[in-house]
Amino acid sequence: MMRCFEKSSAFPSFPPSIPSSVMTTPFPLPQPRGIDHSLPTCGESQCNGHGTCEIPPGGGSALVCNCELGYRGESCEETVNGALSLPLTLSVLGVIIGLVILAFIVAKVRQRQKKNRRRTEAEKFGYNIAV
Repeated sequence: MMRCFEKSSAFPSFPPSIPSSVMTTPFPLPQPRGIDHSLPTCGESQCNGHGTCEIPPGGGSALVCNCELGYRGESCEETVNGALSLPLTLSVLGVIIGLVILAFIVAKVRQRQKKNRRRTEAEKFGYNIAV
């Protein structure tokens, strides 16, 4: 009858200082495969974050940008209303300033009307109000 080897000092466990569940290798462990979400996407890098990369309709190796609404250009770098931004901003600013001036004029007219009404009531009812 054959006997199995028993644990003894002649046969030390492998490796002696590291538990058998944890093994070390001289080579780096393979990283899990998948998508690395920390890297910029094609749309963020090639299309300036204003579009998505797509395969061209005729095929080819280079991806082209499909720009979002309001952007155009090979890399979605131009805005559609880029030429209108300064005149549009100035006109909106002009309208706001005009409304503030109009509100100021209306407030002054109402203040004058209220003052005249007080004066008329004072004369009518005989109050001695210094206006």
